[in-house]
Amino acid sequence: MHRISIIILAIPVFLFGSLVFAGGADEADVEGVVHLTFRQSDPPGEIEWLEQAIADWNAQNPDIQVRLESVPWSDALNQFVREGQASGGPDVLQIAFVWTADLARAGLLMNLDEMIAREPPGVGIDDFIGTDLGIVEDSYYGIPWTVDTFVMAYRPDLFAEAGIEQFPEEWNEFHETVGRLTKDIDGDGQIDQYGFGFPAGSASGGGMWFLVNYYLWSNGDTFVERNSNGEWSVGVSASAIAEVMRYYNRFFDEGKTPMSLIGVNGWGDPELTGGLSRGDIAIGFFPPNTFRTAQSQSSVDLATAMIPRGRVRRISHLGGRTLAINQNTAYPAKAWEFLRYLTSRGVFERSRQFPAQEALLSQIEFPPSETGYANQLPHAITFKQYIDSPAPVSAMWDATNREFASVFSGQKTPEQASRDLLDAIEILLTVR
Repeated sequence: MHRISIIILAIPVFLFGSLVFAGGADEADVEGVVHLTFRQSDPPGEIEWLEQAIADWNAQNPDIQVRLESVPWSDALNQFVREGQASGGPDVLQIAFVWTADLARAGLLMNLDEMIAREPPGVGIDDFIGTDLGIVEDSYYGIPWTVDTFVMAYRPDLFAEAGIEQFPEEWNEFHETVGRLTKDIDGDGQIDQYGFGFPAGSASGGGMWFLVNYYLWSNGDTFVERNSNGEWSVGVSASAIAEVMRYYNRFFDEGKTPMSLIGVNGWGDPELTGGLSRGDIAIGFFPPNTFRTAQSQSSVDLATAMIPRGRVRRISHLGGRTLAINQNTAYPAKAWEFLRYLTSRGVFERSRQFPAQEALLSQIEFPPSETGYANQLPHAITFKQYIDSPAPVSAMWDATNREFASVFSGQKTPEQASRDLLDAIEILLTVR
């Protein structure tokens, strides 16, 4: 989500599975075996499925052998930039959504338009979500690969005990449901079971940013917008921001969320994952891997549900990885063929990742507990509008968490904090 700045250098994404490859021969092709390198950045313990997928590829394609290499996310961007500027680097690589544009403008990624154009009409790129971050000046430089978002995670057993038959559809209904799940179980006057737990802290990079945007977007608002003349401005009123602040503050005021969460920033904090797994909290707010952590700690089955709907729509943000091809590869057609393989149904069926293709999201059978993610992803959008704006996303993120936390802690009223937040965004729009 953060804007990438390349100082000495310049500065990703997922692709098609069931398409018919129509690429021509590589100019560098020679008789014998072609060797490609694919680079990824996830931790070793999370890529067994990918290792097996590449082993299967190598067994089925003796003339195109792929070597898998891993570089941690913390080093991956700078390392590829150094290699790319020296005419080196892997042939195909996994990168973050938000790296694509800068890497493409730096001339380090291959333009994929010609490859995409060779695909049969009616299939291919249109099936992918999140393609906007892979486009630079109307050309594709990355294909969305694995995607993720946040959804609501909950305890079906606690829902059943409260007589709640289905997860709430709308934000107002959600508040009422959370109230029914908040209980003093032992009758000592203290709440033992909270209805909703979420990261409400003020620190940089905290999770409150996502909840705020989901509520705003679902009601037709956005922090920044660009008009027909290309000029950027704040896209939401102070009163609309104050409405969001009051909405989430009610969870604390009414005792439906523990006050201690005002000091929790990360969605993976043990107070949140442990609270859901123990049953101290009935509903949480997690991305896939954090949900799986909570499930691994729980003695009962957990479940996921879509983000509640607002007055306009149901929506969340879309994160994920991109597949891209190094501009320096000697085998562009072979690299494209392998990239396409990585987006195939067979590869995703052995993984615990969610594909960027809507068709696969509807075709692949995901664990019942994770269907909330598969259902929510087609309703998710990238932060492209924010990324394109003059206001740095990280600075808007920090200001949002800070002002919302000031309301939760009682330091400011929603009216004051909302004005201060919009003033901060106005300033950020003029920074660059």
